[in-house]
Amino acid sequence: MPSGLVALRIVLVFAVGYFLSYAMRSVNAALAPLLVSDLSLSASELGWLSSAYILSFAAMQIPVGIWLDRYGARRTESALLLIAALGAALTAIGETLLVQSLGRILIGIGVSACLMAAYSYFRRCFPPERQPRLVMYMLISGTSGALVASQPALALAEWIGWRHVFSLTAVLFLLCAFGIFLFTGDLDRQGGVGNKHVSNAGFFKLCLHPFMVRVLPATVFTVGGFGALQTLWAGPWFTQILGMSPDRASQTLLFMNASILCSYFLMGELSPRLIKRGVSLLNQSMAALIWLPLCLAVITFWQHSASWPLWLILAPAVPAMFLLQTQAALEFPSEIAGRVLTTYNLLVFAGLFIVQWGFGALTDLFQRFNHSPSQSLTYSMACLVLLQGLSLLWFFIKKPDGSIRT
Repeated sequence: MPSGLVALRIVLVFAVGYFLSYAMRSVNAALAPLLVSDLSLSASELGWLSSAYILSFAAMQIPVGIWLDRYGARRTESALLLIAALGAALTAIGETLLVQSLGRILIGIGVSACLMAAYSYFRRCFPPERQPRLVMYMLISGTSGALVASQPALALAEWIGWRHVFSLTAVLFLLCAFGIFLFTGDLDRQGGVGNKHVSNAGFFKLCLHPFMVRVLPATVFTVGGFGALQTLWAGPWFTQILGMSPDRASQTLLFMNASILCSYFLMGELSPRLIKRGVSLLNQSMAALIWLPLCLAVITFWQHSASWPLWLILAPAVPAMFLLQTQAALEFPSEIAGRVLTTYNLLVFAGLFIVQWGFGALTDLFQRFNHSPSQSLTYSMACLVLLQGLSLLWFFIKKPDGSIRT
């Protein structure tokens, strides 16, 4: 079990990788006006450009889980980050939607292990009671990446051009790949990977576990849905519904991500104390699954310019919502932690892709029926809130299996 400076080094180097990963996932929300102007993108094309990243990311989760269990986090993540660097370079030079899509696909492939590599490493090398806090550290680093990808990224793009932003990112991916390879060990590598647990840990079998069945709809539409809003559609909502300028919208995104970052800090301290008081990770997440749709429902129907603080109020739900993944990891033996975590992550990113692309497709569809862009966005948001409500209903009526631990 790593401790002291060794443990700090391990957490930090994984955190840098996830910082870059989340920045690339979120940056389109801030750069959307520049991308639309330069590449002449429609709403659905903008949604696809962001979703291409998500689609490739999700497609990699099953092989990444196998590689993490077989080769360990260090080798898997450092190799994949080299592909991310190539994708960022292509995005920087691409003049067409096809080349831009290829670049985003390669970035998605390259960063597909950034969070799961850390989680599987932590699951094998740290005790269960430290898992929530370690998870919060990683989520803090990811939200920090989202912060940088909002107002600072827009300001940098307006100064040096959005293409140079991606060129800089390509260099950072290369440095991070070498850092992970050099400064993390193989403490999580395990013998006996052919044992019964590993050989029986197929994707569909994991998905049919009672815990996975219960949380599947909420994972897709609530967890994935929030990710779609945070990384893309919150920006157009601020500009088209609330009438903000692109600069003001990016500032609001910065405030929203800052409030989420503060919530991660607080949850990292609060969650272990709640567990000691008998409040399980599952119950902590359940409160979040209720709070988030309620906030989004109010956001949908209160469209005054003064309603933007509601996007800050939903922040406390975010860290508790992501504790579902920690609970999933604890439901299975540590030997298959990589596959369990990537299976759950695949469900999250399937939801992120469905909502991110579907939101744009629905918006275009409503506009074809002669609705204004703002009305179309409103109807799309209402559909998302309805799906989140139905998934919450499933969560409550689906009886939990007796094996689910706290």
